[in-house]
Amino acid sequence: MNRFSRPAFHIHHKMATPPTPIGRNGDANPADKTMTMETTSTSIASPAEVNELKIELLRGPITYKSALLNDGNLIHQAEYVALTAAFDRQLWKARSTIKHLTRHHLGLDDRHVCAVAPMRHWIRGSFNVCIPIEVKSPSLYRTLMLRCAMPHKLAEAEYPGSVDEKMGCEVGTYAWIQERCPDIRIPYLYGFGFSDHRQFTHEACRPWHIRVMHWLRRQLHWLLDYPTLLSSYTTHSTTHHLPAAYMLLEDVGSDTSQMLSNTFQQHRGDPDRRRRLFRGMARLMLSLARIPQPRIGSFRFHNDGTVTLTNRPLNCTTMMLENDGTPRTMQTNQTYSCTEPFVADMLHLHDKRFLSHPNAIYNDKNCRGEMAAKVMTRALAHRFIRQNQRNGPFFLQLNDLHQSNIFVDDEWNITCLIDLEWVCALPAEMLAAPYWMTGRAIDDIWEGLAEFNAVHAEFMGAFEEEEHVRTIAKSAAFLLITP
Repeated sequence: MNRFSRPAFHIHHKMATPPTPIGRNGDANPADKTMTMETTSTSIASPAEVNELKIELLRGPITYKSALLNDGNLIHQAEYVALTAAFDRQLWKARSTIKHLTRHHLGLDDRHVCAVAPMRHWIRGSFNVCIPIEVKSPSLYRTLMLRCAMPHKLAEAEYPGSVDEKMGCEVGTYAWIQERCPDIRIPYLYGFGFSDHRQFTHEACRPWHIRVMHWLRRQLHWLLDYPTLLSSYTTHSTTHHLPAAYMLLEDVGSDTSQMLSNTFQQHRGDPDRRRRLFRGMARLMLSLARIPQPRIGSFRFHNDGTVTLTNRPLNCTTMMLENDGTPRTMQTNQTYSCTEPFVADMLHLHDKRFLSHPNAIYNDKNCRGEMAAKVMTRALAHRFIRQNQRNGPFFLQLNDLHQSNIFVDDEWNITCLIDLEWVCALPAEMLAAPYWMTGRAIDDIWEGLAEFNAVHAEFMGAFEEEEHVRTIAKSAAFLLITP
């Protein structure tokens, strides 16, 4: 909300019950309004009444008073409620298409029954909605997730093609990890489709003659030593299309595996669980960084099934800022072979956010402080860049490694990593421990700095142990192959 404005509008004194949540009865139409009020009398609202006025957001209602303390663009966030409801309704109406696409990508016929879960069971993240699907037949039972990208959260209206850019980077990362980092457990990707109706399926789900042809192509690709990666995904079009880009994934949840966020607050004080979690996270980070990359950027999936590091470094922050109205500073095909230009463009992006965001500052004093911080950042940035690595190599990093993207067992051994949409090749200086290790938001770490430092040291100890184990294993492998 804009702190410099106080709306003069009429309201009704008594608030009504909030709208019914999206899709509570499966096929019910969710309410599109962001605020509802019960009429008892109409008058000019007092300041106290305005402060208690509630605005519906995706994460729940917020009062006007709380909105004034929030830096986010809550006008946009309030619009997401209606847009998400409309998007959900579109997908619910396309249930028959979802069933057809599921059988299409799995290579099944109509004898296999596909059941789409009611909307109340759908899982909504920051950028995607996941639809549980059951596939049943006398000889098969399988649970899947159809993951659909939400255009209104991915700057599609401002920059057409943003959804397909994000999808291309994500499936490119899936394909790359499948081939280059098989030790990282990720959901099996059966197939996917772009918003422009290009569709692809894993070769394992195609007829035998398609598999043979693709195997021969991969062998030729390897013999000719092409620098690009040829993935296991082949073009597989159908006349059925969804109103969204999608990925058909294995459902990795089970009785013995769940999101870390479900138990993190309960068990984060357990040193044994923390040690197992930190060792697992260190293995993920080291495995991704094991293969150096020649430039800063993201993977891109191409129509011929190849994957190249030719997309701009697409991270979560960039997409959120662009979706919120910040002008774009990096073109989609822009990569970096040197650290300094990348840092300069990221700082320029935040400058544009500062100039375009309605809540960037509170007053003139705050404005001077913000501008001073930006000047200071530019003046000191070179001190944080390693001169011997300014031109690479660069390393793959998880930009969005939070608790809901990590699946663990009861003892916090990592069982799976999900949501690979923001993986980028970045400078080594950006490789860091997750900020959430003490259960605090990033801007609250200072209040518990002693605890954070202790847990951070614990994480770094686990990281060094895992690094040492890998060094020993590499030395042993070298001795085995040395005549």
